[in-house]
Amino acid sequence: MPSTVTDYPSQSAARRSRRWLDLIALSPSEPATAPSRVLGILPGEGVGPEVIAAAMDVLDATATVLPIGLTRRTGGMIGHGCGNHDGALTDDVAEFCGEIFEAGGAVLCGPGGGRFVYDMRRRFDLFCKVAPLRSIAALHHLVPLRRNGTSSDVDILVVRDNAGGVYQGSWGQHIDPVHGCVAEHHFSYSESQVRQIVTVGARIAKARRGRIDVVVKDGGVPTISDLWRRTAEPIAREIGVACGFCNADFAAYDLIRRPQKFDVIVTPNLIGDILADLGAVFLGSRGLSYSANFSAQGHAVYQTGHGAAHDLARTDRCNPVGQILSMAMMLRESYGLDEAADLVERAIERVYLSGYRTDDLLEPQCRPVGTREMGELIAKAVVSPVNTTVTA
Repeated sequence: MPSTVTDYPSQSAARRSRRWLDLIALSPSEPATAPSRVLGILPGEGVGPEVIAAAMDVLDATATVLPIGLTRRTGGMIGHGCGNHDGALTDDVAEFCGEIFEAGGAVLCGPGGGRFVYDMRRRFDLFCKVAPLRSIAALHHLVPLRRNGTSSDVDILVVRDNAGGVYQGSWGQHIDPVHGCVAEHHFSYSESQVRQIVTVGARIAKARRGRIDVVVKDGGVPTISDLWRRTAEPIAREIGVACGFCNADFAAYDLIRRPQKFDVIVTPNLIGDILADLGAVFLGSRGLSYSANFSAQGHAVYQTGHGAAHDLARTDRCNPVGQILSMAMMLRESYGLDEAADLVERAIERVYLSGYRTDDLLEPQCRPVGTREMGELIAKAVVSPVNTTVTA
């Protein structure tokens, strides 16, 4: 276990040029200032309350160092915990989110299953999902597919549509006298939906390395793929970024084979869901993955990239860092608290450099810690001097 810790610069501070919300919202507004900052919290189900509690510990610590000034409000149950058999968005949670957005705030959401997240995206037109795939330097050696250094330093954004496609289609089933039960699912994309998400991806790429890769499936869904191709190319040309196209299966292969090829990946929702989860292998654990959902009005919901993990609930074994990273992204994007976000990200790096690991990242010579202790260690690293060892 390392005995000293160097103050590594925040990856996001080095690579970020501006808020993504400035590039997503139609009429971007200035971030809310204290004391008007409101934060809505949905603890979620399964391990949700535990990882949210760890994130709140880190937020509390950050507030002792910097003037954050967030007023917190907690909403109701989501996913299967709300009692609906399909985990649909309930009226009370929808009302809660609406009130938070009306007050100029954002929602930090723990994991929830069922239709909840899809219903929420449709209800509040959270058309854009951004999933960062940024490796943490202290964990490079843990990446299972690392070979010849090709996956040691990854910085990709998956910009995924939430408005159309498979996840926002219609479905049902009927009984056929010959074939028995027949399940049906219908979905579509409009040119305006494709234009909206590709424009966002191209704007973000313009502020990064200047390339988007649009992922389709020409043979499997030919008309929708053709629409994405015809729409994306002129948008990229107008905004001034390079534009590549890739079929979903080869995109998955290339993501593993040479991830440095990608800068911003723009996709329909189903494809983006799979690629973002696949790309989490470069982080070292799915427990480190996180994302945010944005509307054109600047409303935002921040979440982890993993599920509720009911088998780990109340065992103090889940990795809370994905939730904490989503909270840091929220501080930067929705509240303009760049310094606070950088402070949290540096604290995470320092804790990992000090040799602490939850079960999913455990290795020889490192100290195993639980969900709660990991949150406490990161909170301590937020407030402690930058060049000291983080200890329990």
